[in-house]
Amino acid sequence: MYIFWIPCILSFLLASLFFTENKSASCFVDFAKGYLALRLAGIFSHSGLSYLFATAGLLLGQSRPIFRGFKGGSAEVLSLGILTFMSPILGIILLFFFLLLKFLFRDYEDAVFATSFLIPILALKFFKSDAYILMSFFTFGVLIVQFLPPALEKYIKPRFLTRVAFAFLLFFACALFFFNKYVYKGFGVQKDLIRHGPGHFKYVAITFDDGPDPLYTPQILDILKEKDVRATFFLIGKNAQQYPEIAKRITKEGHTIGNHTYSHKSLIPLSAAATRKEIKRGEEAIFKATGIRPTLFRPPRGVYSTYALKFLRQERYTVVLWDVSAMDWAELPPQSIVSNVLRHVRPGSIILFHDSGDIVSFKGGDRTNTVKALPLVIDELKAQGYDFVTVDEMIFLSELMRTEDNGEDSDSQNPAH
Repeated sequence: MYIFWIPCILSFLLASLFFTENKSASCFVDFAKGYLALRLAGIFSHSGLSYLFATAGLLLGQSRPIFRGFKGGSAEVLSLGILTFMSPILGIILLFFFLLLKFLFRDYEDAVFATSFLIPILALKFFKSDAYILMSFFTFGVLIVQFLPPALEKYIKPRFLTRVAFAFLLFFACALFFFNKYVYKGFGVQKDLIRHGPGHFKYVAITFDDGPDPLYTPQILDILKEKDVRATFFLIGKNAQQYPEIAKRITKEGHTIGNHTYSHKSLIPLSAAATRKEIKRGEEAIFKATGIRPTLFRPPRGVYSTYALKFLRQERYTVVLWDVSAMDWAELPPQSIVSNVLRHVRPGSIILFHDSGDIVSFKGGDRTNTVKALPLVIDELKAQGYDFVTVDEMIFLSELMRTEDNGEDSDSQNPAH
């Protein structure tokens, strides 16, 4: 995750340092900064988070919120460069509407303010990527703060908007920290949960969340078949409903399936009724697609409520987390994914990968790097002497070792005469 601060800092410096007093040249420079910074961020790491961090660096460097309350360099042309990189058609549409509104309003700042409201609307139409949608909303927020008309300042104070913007940035930073430190490494008290297997033997379990996906899950299944490795797939009910043939293929090829809820809603804020519905709908959708009723459950993002655990116990589910995250949800380069796994793996590890899902949503996302990294991880772990099991096999091994340990304790307390 920390590698994404590199495009953020470099973009911040680029936006902060390169200014010109010439108005015509300034438009060209600002547009080039927005467009080229994202182009370079893509070269550094072709991932949504790389673009998102670069956008944050650009807008913060240009508007200078700390010392000038977002009233530093105006960010409208820079934003156009960012949005044009994401979609040239979107950039052209925004420019057209700006010129039209400028002709109607006869005021540059009012035209920018009005045009900015098109950004989130068009972004939801144009983009499926969570990162691109977040980038669009970020640019929209900065432009609203910068170009608030004087007539509205009577009702909405710029200082208030600045504070709201700071609160959003703080929330975003804290959310990223939380995701990196806890969510994708397992979270919670974790009593009565399985996070790893016994460390007596060199076994590991590879798991995948958020599938099935029509593009990446078949590629992953091909790799597992070629490498003769069985894995565990925690399926989203909605995805299994949409792609039943892929869900069925997972079970036919000897892999284990688990329930990952129906629509990947976080269980913490849900009511008891909504929690039951999310879990049982997921179970029924998976059963309908595969003919198998799952007994393993993994909560979305590894977070859960007390009621959810109670209900899952009643339904005789085994709740499975993980102790090693590949961090592939961040669309890291393949070698970084491999390094994350190899650096933290140990006998009994449960390794988390994703075969679908974006930064926020459970569908979409780019899992190309996961597909590239997976065979490298398998080959390296085999070279280190590891064997691969499914999670249910690992649970069996855990119970077996617990039984043997209890037997040894009993023998020591009752020595033979």
